[in-house]
Amino acid sequence: MNTNKHYISNNVLLQIAFILIILIVFGLITNNLLSFFPGFLGAICLYVLLYNPLQWMLKTKKWNKLGSVILLMVGSAVFIIGPLYLLIKMLTNKVLVLLNDTAQIKTDVNKIIEMLQTKFHIDVFSATNIEKITQVGGKLLEKTLNASMDMTVQLGVAFLILYFMLMNHQNLENWFYKNIPIRTNNLKRMNKDLRDLVISNAVGMPLTAFIQAIIAYIGYLIFGVDDAFTWFILTIFAAMLPVVGAALIYVPLGLFLLAKGDTGSAVGLLIYCFVVVGLSDNVIRLVLQKKMADVHPLVTIFGVIVGLNLFGFIGIIFGPILFSVFFWLIKLYKYEFIDPNPED
Repeated sequence: MNTNKHYISNNVLLQIAFILIILIVFGLITNNLLSFFPGFLGAICLYVLLYNPLQWMLKTKKWNKLGSVILLMVGSAVFIIGPLYLLIKMLTNKVLVLLNDTAQIKTDVNKIIEMLQTKFHIDVFSATNIEKITQVGGKLLEKTLNASMDMTVQLGVAFLILYFMLMNHQNLENWFYKNIPIRTNNLKRMNKDLRDLVISNAVGMPLTAFIQAIIAYIGYLIFGVDDAFTWFILTIFAAMLPVVGAALIYVPLGLFLLAKGDTGSAVGLLIYCFVVVGLSDNVIRLVLQKKMADVHPLVTIFGVIVGLNLFGFIGIIFGPILFSVFFWLIKLYKYEFIDPNPED
């Protein structure tokens, strides 16, 4: 009878204990800093976008590092905060109008309901449905306005982290290649893939929405929409939402034109937006995908849904990135452990 006993070596036990301690400490840190996770993601996205411009300033133009970093941070802050400020200001103004002139708004809505029922025999706006739409709309509006404070905090965290990342970019890059326990060729592939994903989502999605909004804005001007520029800004942000997109703005505008009795402009605006603005989305994405990473539309749709649930409004950008990173990690695992030498 074999009485030999096999013991786990002290070295293995020590490694397991060490890994457990690392995981416990990491869990404590993550649990207490989880609310700042969007700010951390924002810092990474901005770092990826600003890395090449910083290298150009330092190596080609021979500019001072501190001055270059500050210039890039100020420029990116203006570029990000400017549109958000316009959105919040315009939403606030619209809310004030609603609060100060609820009777007129109610009259306009009743006109739309009556017009849809008499002319088109559409009875989706029953009393129950109106109440539900009002409740949902109120909650969405309240959520958007309340998110402005959280967004301000997250942007502050993002720029704080970004400053140290840019100032120490060389040390950060050296640490990345030296300490991440993955083969160097996979690290290089990882670096390139992450950069493509960030650029595709953080630049491609807002750029697509902006171009779509410009096309819609032309329609607003052609068909005589009042306060067209305000609706243009709102269309930019609506166009980044999955499924409904810019229709969230131009469909109600068309209905209000119908309620005012301007049937020709209303029909023209709706046809223009559904055909021209709708088709432009596919054309713009097709053109941009040739320049950026080819992200599947379903990844964008479900990524935005996940991002909105996790991070609020700012999750429109971070959600698809997180979703893409999930699939990318699976691919990286395949490169590292299953197929170490994949054919290009």
